[in-house]
Amino acid sequence: MLSVLLLSLAQDIVLPESVVTAPRASSAVTSSVAKVQRVSGEELRATGERSLPRAIAKAAGVWVQETSLGGGAPVIRGLLGNQILVVVDGVRLNDSTTRYGPNQSLNMIDPAFVERVDLIRGANSVIYGSDAIGGVISIWTRRQPAGSEDSIGAELGLTAVSASSGLRADATYSGSAAGFGWVLGGTQSDWGDLTIGGGEEQPFTGYESEGRFASLETALERDVNLRFVARRHRDFDVPRTDKLYAGFGQVQPKNEDYRYSLQDRSGYLMTYTDESAGGFAEVFQLRLSLHTYVEERDKQKTGSDTATFEQDDVRSLGVGGDWKLTAGGRHELTLGFDHFADRVDSFRVDTDTMTGVSTLRDGTFAPGAEYSSSGVFLQDELQDLGAWDVTLGARYSRYDFAFDEFGGGAHVEGDFDSFVASAEAARELGEGTRVVAVLSQGFRAPNLDALAQDGDWAGGTEVHNPDLQPEESVTAELVLEWSRERYDASLAAFATEIDGYIGRILTDAGDPGTTGDEEYLRINSGELLLTGLEYSARRYLGEGPFSLGVQAAYVRGRQYDENEASLDGVHARRIPPIFGRASLRYDSPDPAEKVGWSELSLVFAQEQDRLHPEDVSDPRIDPDGTDNWATLNLDVGGRLNEAFDWNVGLHNLLDERYRVHASGFDAPGFGLVFGLRGHF
Repeated sequence: MLSVLLLSLAQDIVLPESVVTAPRASSAVTSSVAKVQRVSGEELRATGERSLPRAIAKAAGVWVQETSLGGGAPVIRGLLGNQILVVVDGVRLNDSTTRYGPNQSLNMIDPAFVERVDLIRGANSVIYGSDAIGGVISIWTRRQPAGSEDSIGAELGLTAVSASSGLRADATYSGSAAGFGWVLGGTQSDWGDLTIGGGEEQPFTGYESEGRFASLETALERDVNLRFVARRHRDFDVPRTDKLYAGFGQVQPKNEDYRYSLQDRSGYLMTYTDESAGGFAEVFQLRLSLHTYVEERDKQKTGSDTATFEQDDVRSLGVGGDWKLTAGGRHELTLGFDHFADRVDSFRVDTDTMTGVSTLRDGTFAPGAEYSSSGVFLQDELQDLGAWDVTLGARYSRYDFAFDEFGGGAHVEGDFDSFVASAEAARELGEGTRVVAVLSQGFRAPNLDALAQDGDWAGGTEVHNPDLQPEESVTAELVLEWSRERYDASLAAFATEIDGYIGRILTDAGDPGTTGDEEYLRINSGELLLTGLEYSARRYLGEGPFSLGVQAAYVRGRQYDENEASLDGVHARRIPPIFGRASLRYDSPDPAEKVGWSELSLVFAQEQDRLHPEDVSDPRIDPDGTDNWATLNLDVGGRLNEAFDWNVGLHNLLDERYRVHASGFDAPGFGLVFGLRGHF
């Protein structure tokens, strides 16, 4: 019905094809290649990687930690989880339950439906709000713009990965008519247990998944566009790998059973974009969104007679708008607002496996949990201010939450707010050389994961705290960029200080002769200081098709805890070691060649023995530190004919056995990847 209505509105309109994005997502005049890295969907799929987090890691050179095969958390400038914001089509994917540490959010975006990913490093809370302290991963899904001519096409893709005995198939059907365009698609995946270096099989890693996607858009009039997007992804029986086998310092696994029996994420978005001349703004966009997430977990601790089923149901309604306009002839203004309202329903059922008796209990989140956020921002870009380009910005945000205490306790309400600002300046130092300086505030508002959730921690229990305040950060950054005819490079140095860092303290040691009865409380515990360097360069060899590339990153972190003397001045938690990538690449002058490109790459990481005390006790991390490692990889691809593209990867050629620091299992061993994609 909706498509018929939209088509009738647009049947007499002729609109040239254009790419429509959120005005707030356009690069500022002071943006740098070190800050914003754009990766196309074709580049992501050509990596041969099984998941979107791993594809981003390979294509963009970022660190990814995996606690289970069904997750994957990019670590940007030493931060991960809910200190990194994930955005899909201009709408935040992080909600009020997004937890600190590795999570499955990014893994539940199907690579087949991704048009491009913008990786934004550093604090971006002025534009994007909470969580954008370490960076932003902005995902844009595939679309078919409304066109003036009828066209129909189909695409079929197949990816086989031997290291996980896995297979993914995807199909999309797209087309356009007068003033109307659509993309419909689906994916199906089956991943077996992972084979690690040396040929050993890692149990408790395989799972199945499926995805569905639709994008429908119409031209209401010239330069006015309406788009509807629906997507759904479901993972089935994803094991929590690190809980199901004995890790470092353990003689037996913590759990006999720990599975995400269902992870079901849906997103619905209606976007109205007006780029017509003569209005208040050059570009206006309004977004209405609904996100839902259902997570079901089956758990049973080792030696326990109680089997537990848990379910969390999250619904997030959102509205946002952006304007982009020129004021006074030299001010490029971007202003906008956003509002999100979440409701979380949670319950738990404990079943005595000896008697079969089941008991209904409160879930991990307190009953009646609600959370809302509102924000407004303004950004001003000024070009040619003397020899400088300058970007200034500011945002105000407010948060409200409410829930009923566990066990039928009192009703709790609270609120907090945040004001942040940023300044960037850039200038040319000479031909092909540019400097960019950044001073930016960021923040992370405590969400229901900390305000209204009780859960397991370090063998004991972690208790919620409704009195938490936002983490506040300040980032200073200096970037140098070089651009020559056959050579490009960037070097970024940064320092981030996070005040009010949310950690935890031990409030009850329990029985000294018993383990597992300790109680911890989340608090704003002190400061976190992160410093680092990032380098990236590519040099083309002569006039030919070969090039050399290198990427490297270094981060060091310290935690200063005013509430816990034992944590004052320690190394920060889960900080990656020095890591990087070097590559020799061939790109054919003729993209239609059967061998259109090839790349030989060396990926490496140094030893990481700078551990936080919680790292030392984490069964995923060797208490003596994570060893250094390096892998050699070969990827080749091209075009078989007009209809089919292909790619083959030989990954971890030397079958190195290693672990990515803080991951829950060893990395894949030698593996063959094969991809085939048909366009019809």
